[in-house]
Amino acid sequence: MTNSRFKKIKSLNDLKLEKARLRYELLVIENNLNENFKAVEDMASYSALISRITYGFEVGQRVYKKIHQLISWFGSRRKSKKKKKEKDQSSL
Repeated sequence: MTNSRFKKIKSLNDLKLEKARLRYELLVIENNLNENFKAVEDMASYSALISRITYGFEVGQRVYKKIHQLISWFGSRRKSKKKKKEKDQSSL
């Protein structure tokens, strides 16, 4: 809190308004802290941990399948080129 706010207090009504504003700010801060604490608590729960682990396995499986597809695609292309070369050489 800055001194300029205190300097603006001239009457009892100003003081009451300042107290109400401070109470409101404290409630907002407390609410934010409680929300953050709940979010951390939810992150550390067993269900959240298990869901993150299963999601990691799913991503790993997708990556593995994609790599396997790429390898098989390159392998089949290579085999078809090799067969084509063998046909060309045998026809000569």
